[in-house]
Amino acid sequence: MSDAPIVSIVKSNLPLDQSTITTMVGDAINLIGGMDQFVKKGQTVVIKPNLFAPYPPPISVDRRVIGALVSLCVAAGAKKVTVIEGVSVGTLMKRVNIDASNNRDTLIRGIKTVDMMRLLGVKSAVEDAGGDICGIEDVETCNLSVNGGKVLHSLDYPKIIQDSDVFINLPALKTHTMTLVTLGIKNLQGILTEADRYFGHRDDIDQHLVDILKVRKPDLTLVDGLIAMEGMGAGEGGTPLPMGLVLAGADTVAVDSVCTRVMGIDNPMIVNTTRIAAHDGLGIADPGQIKVAGESVAAVRKKFQLPLNYTQPIDTLVTGAYPNVDVYIGGACSSCWLMAAGVLMNISKIQEGASLIVGRDPKVPPGKDWDLKNTFFLGDCALGCAGEVQEIRNKITLKGYDTFLYGCLPYQQASLKLEKILMARGIITKEELIEKAKSSRQKLFDYYKEFDPTWAPEP
Repeated sequence: MSDAPIVSIVKSNLPLDQSTITTMVGDAINLIGGMDQFVKKGQTVVIKPNLFAPYPPPISVDRRVIGALVSLCVAAGAKKVTVIEGVSVGTLMKRVNIDASNNRDTLIRGIKTVDMMRLLGVKSAVEDAGGDICGIEDVETCNLSVNGGKVLHSLDYPKIIQDSDVFINLPALKTHTMTLVTLGIKNLQGILTEADRYFGHRDDIDQHLVDILKVRKPDLTLVDGLIAMEGMGAGEGGTPLPMGLVLAGADTVAVDSVCTRVMGIDNPMIVNTTRIAAHDGLGIADPGQIKVAGESVAAVRKKFQLPLNYTQPIDTLVTGAYPNVDVYIGGACSSCWLMAAGVLMNISKIQEGASLIVGRDPKVPPGKDWDLKNTFFLGDCALGCAGEVQEIRNKITLKGYDTFLYGCLPYQQASLKLEKILMARGIITKEELIEKAKSSRQKLFDYYKEFDPTWAPEP
């Protein structure tokens, strides 16, 4: 065990103030060798937190943890500390921009990373600690080869990370509907360009994420587990779970392995990113080869509620789920099944009923009298079919309807198009979307303020 990777676990009772959080972050790093082991005088440091959406913890990493980490880097002699992030594709493209919509009396979508950092108080926390911020969409990239990549063979990588002396990974402790958990490896998705992030959400996402790790492994991974998330994460569909934890380690794979067990998943190898990363030689995942310092896993472990699609067959969320919607599904990948579940929630609002065709070669009934206005195609596989399916598509086109939700994966653009269709028909309204976004945000704001009364969103 002398060469075993060390992962530290530090726990305190919530609520916590900035001083206690700074001490926790320092203790977690001291247990694995101290900040001087990672940051030397005169070096440049880049920190990549998980800032998923314009909501405070648990959806985004706590600004106080980010500030504490910046302060410790500065104290260690760092010449420059930059906090960089690329918000989720949904936030950048589809999420209702509440403040902009209010100001213009219209529906405005999309929030840039730097604007979100300001709203959450991250900008102030970082600058007060002696660092600066930037968004992935605003920085120069360089095209790099992925040595040993199986899905990604090259990618556009942020030059500021590539040129930095020290790269620190700062994920949150959360579940995720597409990857089961979102920890150190998944957090690296946010350093990709908008296009690479968007088209990375396919069935090969786990290997895709591991391939990003091959470009540059973080020197330090620190996990914000103060308020974790369980259930249908990583966004507002998840459920907050107070934990009071900070974890740290130099081996990202080992950190993810320990975090997974802390989340009540006894076998970390069922997390695809962890297993694949260990297989590809990027770190240690076997709990028997990892040294845990500070608190034990058993002492802090809680059984997290997992996303529904990991606890029951995905079919139960798609076929036979809505009495007014018929689903015709062919050889669809699991990602399209998951997208279908989300699309169906909206299509089910069509009172007269609807049909959804998805997947490769779905066996539609020959000669069926289709309600063409309310027949939707989901994904490139369905839209590329010949035979009877093609005839249905041709009839829809000739009638002047456009109910085709393109994409592989049919992701945010498909969701946006469906919302526009339903808005044009008066089934949903822009006012409803804005109010729903306001209500969701306020609920999360109020929840977090119970743990940090000093926090308020910054205009």
